[in-house]
Amino acid sequence: MISKNILISATAAGLLLSPFALLAAEPVSNIGITGSHNKYKMSSNINQLDNHNERMPKGGIYYNFGNKMTGEEGVIFQAGIEAKYGKKGDVEDKEAQADLDVGYRLRIDERNYIDGIVGGGYQYNRFEDKKGLDVRLVNKSPFAKAGVGFNHKGDTVLTRLEVGTRYNVDAKSTLKVESIGSETVDLKSKHSPYAELNFMWDKGYNGLPLTAGLYYTQHNYELKDKYNIGDTELKNDEFGLKLGMAF
Repeated sequence: MISKNILISATAAGLLLSPFALLAAEPVSNIGITGSHNKYKMSSNINQLDNHNERMPKGGIYYNFGNKMTGEEGVIFQAGIEAKYGKKGDVEDKEAQADLDVGYRLRIDERNYIDGIVGGGYQYNRFEDKKGLDVRLVNKSPFAKAGVGFNHKGDTVLTRLEVGTRYNVDAKSTLKVESIGSETVDLKSKHSPYAELNFMWDKGYNGLPLTAGLYYTQHNYELKDKYNIGDTELKNDEFGLKLGMAF
């Protein structure tokens, strides 16, 4: 009986730990800074907001932990957080995001790999425009995520290309307009596509790998219900650069 119980316990432990045994590589930490150019377009049933366009730079910091960049064949994952801030004249944007990706990578040959990932996270965005009407749009957006990736292992640099989309899940938005009022409503289920190209050099600073990346993401916020101030949509096309260090 004791041997049977030990066997059952060992089998259960093996099933629970097997995903970690299949990890493609040891995870690493990556920390750095970001800079981006953002193009905002706001359309609304409020005449003063319709076709309202802005361009603004944003900067921020990020941290992630995982083996999505370094892994070979097997289970890959990455958990990350980032915060960004931008201001131009009377327009201000604050953003924070946390997410987790999990996937599996397949080997094509000695240097090339493909993978698929799924994930989820939470994004907070606060957009304020004090030109003319004082407008504040706050979005709280849990999201699901799916993407595909391609990794190339060079002699001294790792390269990764990833494309995918995020999808709002029970997201809510609060729109406040001076002298008109405010309303909190659901956001429509919107896709937000993204693409990123990342590099990691194994000969970095004091033996620590250096990282760099280019990315594009499109944020779509659209209020679900058409109240007096509710038929409003904000679209943000973001082109950015990341510089960091792995350890």
